Amino acid sequence: FSDSARGAIKEISILRRDIISFRRIIWPIRAVIGSLEPKIRRFTKMDLAVYFGDTVDHVDKIWDALDEYKEIIEGLNDTYDSLAGNRTNDVMRMLTVIAVILLPITVIASIWGMNIPLPFQNSTHSLLFVFLIMAVIIGGMLYFFRRKRLM
Repeated sequence: FSDSARGAIKEISILRRDIISFRRIIWPIRAVIGSLEPKIRRFTKMDLAVYFGDTVDHVDKIWDALDEYKEIIEGLNDTYDSLAGNRTNDVMRMLTVIAVILLPITVIASIWGMNIPLPFQNSTHSLLFVFLIMAVIIGGMLYFFRRKRLM
């Protein structure tokens, strides 16, 4: 990925950490204020109880917003993981194609490089014949992989 994508990933990680920290701070406050609300209504004037009810509503709105932001950040993180996985799969597919193309060529070169008598070994065009066989194999495999959309 590019540098801007890495910067965005770092920013997402920082935001995720901040949201989790803020949720840890708000959770006990939410619980305390929620449990205090009925008690406050009994011991204060109705004017003050209304303001305290507003405070409870604000804390609930903050909690809901943090919950929504957490889901958004998790979605972004999942999207990044999916993109990174797809990129890794593309690289692995290309490396596999290269390895499969090189395998028969390596086998032919290994057999031809042995110190045993082989057919056409003493021919003047034997090297050209081996290269031609290798080129046909490479061409056939490239055609096959492109046709199957593996490249």
